[in-house]
Amino acid sequence: MCIRDSIYTRSAELSYLNKKGYLYTVATALRVQFKWNNMLIYLVVLVLANVCAGRSKEEWKSRTVYQLLTDRFARSNGDKASCHDLRKYCGGTWRGILENLDYIEGMGFDAIWISPIVDNTPDGYHGYWARDWNRLNEHFGDETSLKELINECHRRDIWVMMDIVANHVGPVGLNFSTIKPFDSPSHYHEPCDIEETDFETNQWRMENCRLAGLPDLNHENPFVREYLLKWVKDIVKRYELDGLRIDTAPHTPREFWSEYTRSARVFTVGEVFNSRIDFLKSYIGPLDSVLNYPYFFAIRDFFRQLPSANLWLSYKQVEQGFGDELDFMPIFLNNHDNPRFKQNINGDLNRAALALSLVGRGIAIVYYGDEQEYSGGADPHNREELWTKLDTSSTNYQFIKTLNKFRKETKIWNTKYKQIMFDEHMYVVQRDTIIAAFTNTEGPQSREVSNIDMPNNTKLCNYLNSNDCVSVIDKKIFLNFGQSENVKLYVRRKSNAPAISLTLSHS
Repeated sequence: MCIRDSIYTRSAELSYLNKKGYLYTVATALRVQFKWNNMLIYLVVLVLANVCAGRSKEEWKSRTVYQLLTDRFARSNGDKASCHDLRKYCGGTWRGILENLDYIEGMGFDAIWISPIVDNTPDGYHGYWARDWNRLNEHFGDETSLKELINECHRRDIWVMMDIVANHVGPVGLNFSTIKPFDSPSHYHEPCDIEETDFETNQWRMENCRLAGLPDLNHENPFVREYLLKWVKDIVKRYELDGLRIDTAPHTPREFWSEYTRSARVFTVGEVFNSRIDFLKSYIGPLDSVLNYPYFFAIRDFFRQLPSANLWLSYKQVEQGFGDELDFMPIFLNNHDNPRFKQNINGDLNRAALALSLVGRGIAIVYYGDEQEYSGGADPHNREELWTKLDTSSTNYQFIKTLNKFRKETKIWNTKYKQIMFDEHMYVVQRDTIIAAFTNTEGPQSREVSNIDMPNNTKLCNYLNSNDCVSVIDKKIFLNFGQSENVKLYVRRKSNAPAISLTLSHS
């Protein structure tokens, strides 16, 4: 329950000490201390509004998010058998997540992103085919198990971001009788299908036609609009959610998202599956943030050694385009909509790319299965079940655990991001007293790196290998990457700092 909803039932427990030293309840004080009445009311309302408004984007900046598909993370019935058809429900539940929070917390994550929760049309295992907004998806569990999951997450200081769909419903063609409460043709736009060219040239069709044949809700319809706004307000309050990931944001008018964000009163991140910076930027304001797809593509291109890859230029472009909003834009290597990066790349390069997504600028998100080096291709093969391999001793699990520890110890989200070196095989950035260096080749690489903004003779040691240390001389350091070594995270070594060394198996 939000504090503001229970303030009147608890007023006798609250006290106020006036200047004469008498103890009054808040209610009594507001009557007696007339001259302070307006100020006290204002302060109480302000404090309670902040308590009830959810987590701000500034607070989210420090979090590391573990994205999972509810249906694919963990079953709760003890069944460890593989899923035979990834296009259908496989059996993951909210209780399965609850019972395996140690696995998530053990990697150092302090936030999770879960699938949409409403009832779906048949085979809507992913949650994106809404059927009844008034019911939960019974495949995932009941309200009790969902609340228990969220309560336990909060007890562990793990925040919960829920995926939300407000653009469309499940694939029912023109028969809306089973969709609740949107069972009338007037609740939808006239049928037309979005074509490939529309994504670049026709915003009207993007917002009014069907994406992948899914009936497109008409947000100009007063009933649709008001229902969705009230629904999100109620769902955030009922389940005490900390944030929302907004699906298919460009397919709904920005004006609606502005109202939606105000109604939700929690941090909102939009999926704008596009690399055009100006286009993405137009959704910041209506929403609190958007996924950083331009940099997602840039990271992948660099580590795949594509001729057009230029991480330096890509970062400069997003920095110029988004400014300080970059701090709140999620940075990621994988998700449920793209083939996994590991599909066509070796384990060392995959880990280096993961490291860049975890120490780069923005809210870090890791897709479930990356810790087990999953390599599935396009949907649904990138949506594998995880319960067959909940291995806390795997190389990537331990690697991600170390990176999350590094993030928290350095509070890297509060540091400035400065690019200091780039060529076709190496990328180096400075984040205050941190030097993060990456290569995209399997063979040895050596470079002299200039423009290090640290005092002369500053000693830096690799967080991943404490025996690997360098010193800053005349604003320069010399980097020497060995065979199959693709990431170094240098930090200023304090004289009493314990030695740390992480041993990785190469794959």
